Amino acid sequence: MINTSVTEKQVIEMINRDLLSKYRVLDGRPIYRVVFSGDQYETRKGKFTDWYGHIMIREVTAVRTVPKYWYIKPDCWVLERLTFFAGVQALKEISEELVEARNGSYETLLPFRDGEGNPLPCNQRIVDLVIWKLHNPTKVLPSDIEAARVAEEQEETKYFEGEIGKDERPELFIWDNSAFVSTRQLAFKQEYVEKSSKPLTGLE
Repeated sequence: MINTSVTEKQVIEMINRDLLSKYRVLDGRPIYRVVFSGDQYETRKGKFTDWYGHIMIREVTAVRTVPKYWYIKPDCWVLERLTFFAGVQALKEISEELVEARNGSYETLLPFRDGEGNPLPCNQRIVDLVIWKLHNPTKVLPSDIEAARVAEEQEETKYFEGEIGKDERPELFIWDNSAFVSTRQLAFKQEYVEKSSKPLTGLE
């Protein structure tokens, strides 16, 4: 585990106390909590490969306690939520891998790190904002759905108009019996007729 400052730990303890007082299940566990990724382990059933240096010793299916956030490097603070699995089949499938998940499992909501994977400090304001958004999702009105549908249809129309335009013949091919008639040819044809109707002078 990467050493964290005493002040930072005190901030996390304060955040977790606040989360416990506001959100908890009947058995007293907090629904939300902030943990340090490097401190978290879970019991998993799976296929493991044992190594001695660069030499592979064996592959074995077993139940072992392993780092939960092995994929988060460097370690950072993580906001988690207690998740329960709906349905007997879903619970059975999850429990076969996560042996201790029958009573719920803490799953990641937000790792505190930037776009490059560098750890970021955890603070109360961000935690409160994330949880508030979870409890107050943006309401989608029927008018919003209709507007999105119309916008999507307009984009599709523009796309197909562009694709059709790729196969049009040049504007010089303006005759009605052309195999391909450009959607822009009417204007050119009208201009051509008007110019041709003028009296000719000189050699006729």
